[in-house]
Amino acid sequence: MFLQYIELLPINLLQIIFSTLTSFGALLIWDVKIYRSLAIFFIYQSVLMLLNFLEETNITKQFYLITPVFTLVVGPLLYFFIRSLVNEKFLSDSKKCAHMIPMLMALPFTDFTQTVIALGTVSQTLYLAASFRLINRYHVASMAVRSDADSMELTWIVKALVIFTTIVIIDLVRLNMQKHNAIDLKAAWYFIDVLVFLCISLYLLFKVISKPQLFNGMISYEQLVQPTTLEDKQHDLPTALDLCQNIENIILQKELFKQQRLTITDIAKETGLNVKNISWAINLGSNQNFCEYINALRVKNMKDKIVTGIPKGKKLLDLAFESGFNSKSTFNAVFKRELGMTPTQFLHNNNQP
Repeated sequence: MFLQYIELLPINLLQIIFSTLTSFGALLIWDVKIYRSLAIFFIYQSVLMLLNFLEETNITKQFYLITPVFTLVVGPLLYFFIRSLVNEKFLSDSKKCAHMIPMLMALPFTDFTQTVIALGTVSQTLYLAASFRLINRYHVASMAVRSDADSMELTWIVKALVIFTTIVIIDLVRLNMQKHNAIDLKAAWYFIDVLVFLCISLYLLFKVISKPQLFNGMISYEQLVQPTTLEDKQHDLPTALDLCQNIENIILQKELFKQQRLTITDIAKETGLNVKNISWAINLGSNQNFCEYINALRVKNMKDKIVTGIPKGKKLLDLAFESGFNSKSTFNAVFKRELGMTPTQFLHNNNQP
């Protein structure tokens, strides 16, 4: 009876869909510990959309406006999700709660809607910057440890965060232009924002359900390797070059590079050297990280095979997998980076059919 007096607009229907789908998404991934932070983020979005619906249909707005403070929550929640993905050091519940203090402090001031939302935008920007920094650390560490680091890249997260950051910036512009925009324009702008956020959420849900491979050794590697000064590098270069050559001889002799999931630990077992020394020698001696170095050896092996002639019945991709590459995209990208041309172009240049 009560609902018949409520006029539902397209944005209200979208809010109901948003709340329902994110609630369902949270239930789907809740039992997977590494994704629980994302599940909490989905719950947050579901509650926010429900509250927005109640306020915009004037069911609760007459009592108290609360949704502006939620802009101070989204940054920490996304940051916690990134931390869990990259296996960053554990944060206690008390430390996580400390990130929510700004939201609690803003609760009595929700009547100053634009000010609270502006603070929320600043908060989101800072947390997004911290998230991008975490992802960069993750990629650096994985490339230094695994030859298949490309399969563990968090490019899907980066894409989502870039879109999210763009929307945050646009929202800030929308906030400052609200007084000058027509009602229809503001409504359309808001509808598009909510729709984009829904798409981002569904994209993240799809990706985590697909169970992407993740690198969990970031902290271990960072604790192992200490930064060196330029003077140290120049002084140690001859030693690093000799050690790097010795390591390469063993890798080539035993054809270790043909292992698709080769790690720096595998090299340590074969050479008797410790991981720290191997990483130092390869980084300094070849001016490449471990992943780039091993892939360069794979390209050299591929190059030699093409020059000497591809066996009948074999395809380029077959040879790539035999040389240690684990995907066509990685093979093509690395080959072009190393030789300045695609595998097919190199093949034609060497008069292979």
